Amino acid sequence: MAFSPVSVSGVGSKNYQSYSNGNAALESRVRLVATNFRCACGGCGELFLIDCTCDMPRGAIEEKNFIRNKLQQSLTVERVVILVEKEYGHRII
Repeated sequence: MAFSPVSVSGVGSKNYQSYSNGNAALESRVRLVATNFRCACGGCGELFLIDCTCDMPRGAIEEKNFIRNKLQQSLTVERVVILVEKEYGHRII
């Protein structure tokens, strides 16, 4: 079974914005990476990462912070996608 990286509420969802740090360019790239994954926590029903706001261990907040941190280290979006897949899995193919 294949999933397409489509968000239920959209890339600019209000839930997602509540965790941004005010840097629109960075948050745009975080969303770009997040569209490739489902939440890895296992407790939220594997929601699309872009939409999920769970604060469980290995959940959306942790994953998005991981993504944000890697992007702030000047890694490319493509490289961060690879790192997130290695660290958390749940990539949408």
